[in-house]
Amino acid sequence: MNVRILALVAVLLPAVGFSQANSWSVSPIPAAGETVARVVMEDASDLVLEVTNTSTNTSDSRVSEVSFVLPTGYQLLGGLPAEENPNWKVEYIDANERRITFQSTLGCVDAGRGLARNESARFVLSVVAPSNRATDSTTERLVGGTYARDQCDGRSYSYNVNNMTPWTRGILAASVTLSPRVLAVNGTTVARVVVENRGTGSATVAVDNPASTSSVPLTTVNKDGNKAVAVRAAGVFVATLRPTAAGAVAARVRARTSNNASNAPLTDSPVTDVGNLVAAPDMDIVDAFAGDQVTLRLTVLNTSTTNTYTQVRPRTPVLLGRATASLVAGPSPESVAQLAPGASAQFTWRYQVSGTPGASYQFQAQVDGTLNGSAVAGDAVTARKGRIVEHRVRLSQETMSTAATGVTVAYTVQNRGTLPIYEVKLFRPAVNYFAVAASGPQAFGDWIVYTDAAGYLWESGTGIPVGGEATFRITYSGFTAVTADTAFRHRLELNQGWNDPRIRVEATMTLLSVAASPDVGRLTGVARDGSVTLTWDNPFNHGGTLVLRAEGTSPPNTAPTSGVRYAVGDVLGNATVAYVDEFSSASSMTDTAVTNGTTYTYRVFNADDQLRYGPGNQPTSQGLLATPRARVAGNPLWCYSVGLDATLQPVTELGVGIFSSFNDSVVATRTNTTNPSEDGAERFRPVKMAGKIATRFPVVPLLGRPGQQWIVVGDQTGVPAVLNAATGEFLWRNTTLGLGNISSFPVTQLLDYANPEYRTTYSNVDLAIFATRNTSAQNQVVALNAATGALIWRYRPGDLGMVSGGMLVDYTTNRLYVPTRSGTSAATLRVLNSLTGAEVARLSLGDLEFGVVRNATSNQILVTANDGKVHGVNPTTFTTAWTVTVRSNMVPAFTQFARPQGRGFVVPTEDNKVERYEVVEAHGTGVPELLWSKPIAARPAGLFTLNLNGVVRVYVGAADGKVHQFELETGTETGQVTVGSAQKIGVPTIDHTVGRLHVGTEDGRICAFPVPF
Repeated sequence: MNVRILALVAVLLPAVGFSQANSWSVSPIPAAGETVARVVMEDASDLVLEVTNTSTNTSDSRVSEVSFVLPTGYQLLGGLPAEENPNWKVEYIDANERRITFQSTLGCVDAGRGLARNESARFVLSVVAPSNRATDSTTERLVGGTYARDQCDGRSYSYNVNNMTPWTRGILAASVTLSPRVLAVNGTTVARVVVENRGTGSATVAVDNPASTSSVPLTTVNKDGNKAVAVRAAGVFVATLRPTAAGAVAARVRARTSNNASNAPLTDSPVTDVGNLVAAPDMDIVDAFAGDQVTLRLTVLNTSTTNTYTQVRPRTPVLLGRATASLVAGPSPESVAQLAPGASAQFTWRYQVSGTPGASYQFQAQVDGTLNGSAVAGDAVTARKGRIVEHRVRLSQETMSTAATGVTVAYTVQNRGTLPIYEVKLFRPAVNYFAVAASGPQAFGDWIVYTDAAGYLWESGTGIPVGGEATFRITYSGFTAVTADTAFRHRLELNQGWNDPRIRVEATMTLLSVAASPDVGRLTGVARDGSVTLTWDNPFNHGGTLVLRAEGTSPPNTAPTSGVRYAVGDVLGNATVAYVDEFSSASSMTDTAVTNGTTYTYRVFNADDQLRYGPGNQPTSQGLLATPRARVAGNPLWCYSVGLDATLQPVTELGVGIFSSFNDSVVATRTNTTNPSEDGAERFRPVKMAGKIATRFPVVPLLGRPGQQWIVVGDQTGVPAVLNAATGEFLWRNTTLGLGNISSFPVTQLLDYANPEYRTTYSNVDLAIFATRNTSAQNQVVALNAATGALIWRYRPGDLGMVSGGMLVDYTTNRLYVPTRSGTSAATLRVLNSLTGAEVARLSLGDLEFGVVRNATSNQILVTANDGKVHGVNPTTFTTAWTVTVRSNMVPAFTQFARPQGRGFVVPTEDNKVERYEVVEAHGTGVPELLWSKPIAARPAGLFTLNLNGVVRVYVGAADGKVHQFELETGTETGQVTVGSAQKIGVPTIDHTVGRLHVGTEDGRICAFPVPF
């Protein structure tokens, strides 16, 4: 108190007895890009003042105390020394007198105290300028009573405030957003500028072409013209921009009246990143109480259409500002293995922030990656600036559909200051976008509400206590439509008492132009003992996730309502909220609130930052099925769910895992016999091809890549490809061949296993061979370099039928067997030279839908025809050694190719039987004969055999939802397991090294069972 009195006395003392050589000056500092300092009427504005000791006196006297008095009509909210000169403090504030006094924090004997001759310091005043004009005032200055002195020796410094450079008090306030904030060079982004009229009359407003804040040029493609903006209304202006170089940039925008009589302060958009590997940082809380935890999110996008970045990893964020930030968690995740073209990833950190009120916190983030073996660094990008506060407001609806009517919005004011709050005033938000209902604001408790032209005032005798909060409600009758999501400010003024400075707080409400955000991608699940783990990809426009769980096979039937927050356990229709997060990079959750043996259906909803939910239709609107089961006999060890037909036969990497596909995606899971919680986990996220994958595929080693396996796959758009089996990364994709439709099993011929003739022809090449299934275009067979995808040879005779079944390469003779459908030519089996593609032979064996296989015991090629015949072809003469008629009056007769066994085969038939044929040596015919025929409950899909300690069993998936186990010798069914409800079950495969069978289902699951049953 004594210090305050001395300060006031100093104001009243005349500057006598001291040399007039002791002088000082004060000047308002324009913001970046401005030529004059600007404040906005009826709005909280920062006025930066620079004080300079201009004395010519050579004494050691210093300016160590300055006091500013604002013009009449201004509100003084507070002030701080600028961050670049921290050795100052606020000593005294008199809100009624509009005075704020700063003092040096250093003592009279401390070095660096105050300002010596020609030294300067800056101070930031938070002010509200009066709104009493229809145009700008350009002659605003501090008024009498403003002074500077040396607090140690009492020396005063002379200055005439009438000579100070004025600042401008304007009628317009503007804010700007850019969307998208990450894009490629020469892409386009849209600036949305919201201009509010704080003056006393209507204004015709224009927006200048936005300028770049960096070396990245911004070209304005198009821009809205002039708009009339009424008092307390807002005009929304749209400008499409094109950055023509890479780098980080913000758009700097000037809004003005069309006659240039009034100008809004320049406003900068959040930082936008332009290039290939680009990033956008965001903060969830920019008005934190000391000790709060805040989340920093960095969204990274690969804008390239061809490049895949690997090992994408964020750097440690750099903290800017006076506040302190302690890392609580993050980054999550630590890295992303790969970022394919067009793909995005998110990283989050959680910090605890602290500091004195007004201290700022801001984070600068950057990401690194690898491209073709070389390190790549993204741009350094900066998130929004946050501040430590003592008061803030939270809105019950931060987003609003413009179709909504009669909505009551709650404004919750939180008080962490040192005094109660007795008055709360809500200024009318943009009156042309927010229509207040006749019922208007609501009184409650001892809070009385008043209305005036500017807004709504609540008064209370008890107020909001320190540490407390109160909620103020007002009903809006409707909202004006917007062409794109647009954020509007909702401003409040808080009053702690007559003699105390007013407090301004604000939040934004975003009016939505569309009802839904994008869906998550690549949703999969793993059901284990007592748990279901879901994994998905967050879209670029992601803020959080909500997961609904319904019991049974019916999907959740009620979607979440945009703008509404939900908690775990909330009920929506037939479903329960199983998981929810906000402002999170999480892309997986494990649900343990499940019961073994119960089937659940999940739907996962992405929510953007506006809490707008996606459709929840991934992989389809029917959701994702999962049934956790105990690890006991007869139950699966795990089931991996993809939501779409997964009946293609899995491919086994012995002891390591399996590969399979569904629709257009390649998937891979791990085998872990020691840790059940990781058994069945994804090896990599599903890898999408250009079209549907209609067949299983080989997984092979390639020349010069030791210790690695590679997936050779094609799709129905005719694109062949090779993927890394460990990471899912494409080695190559060839889109230039014009093949049409690939639906048959590709085959390879590998140098490491080849004969001398092959090695002479191709000394350093592995072959990958693909065939087509075109209904109109000519069918063909192509051999490609397996390491590059380059064409080696092409067989296109003009009369080749559709190839649906798998081909066969005979390494010993370098011959390729190609089975085709009938209709184009009667010669349905073609034999080619695998080294050149030249035709060697053709056989007429009927309609061939299934693949050809080699019987290793008899060294014959088995050909399965749709007319019910199985042929044995001599690989030396290319003639039919024998023909077995399995069915004579049924077309098609088989559900899969005849699988070699002994010197004969086992085959599933369309009339729901499994049959074994074997050569009976005593008969001397060399022709396989029927040994047994066993019925099966429903249509068999195909079969696989397992030889365990000399006992061979046959495993058959069938349309009754089960896999059946038969003894090879007798055909006796000795076991079965239920995979799901009555439905089509695919062809199983067996990993004999760990005793597991893997099989897929029509309802989109791939399950693992121990064998034998």
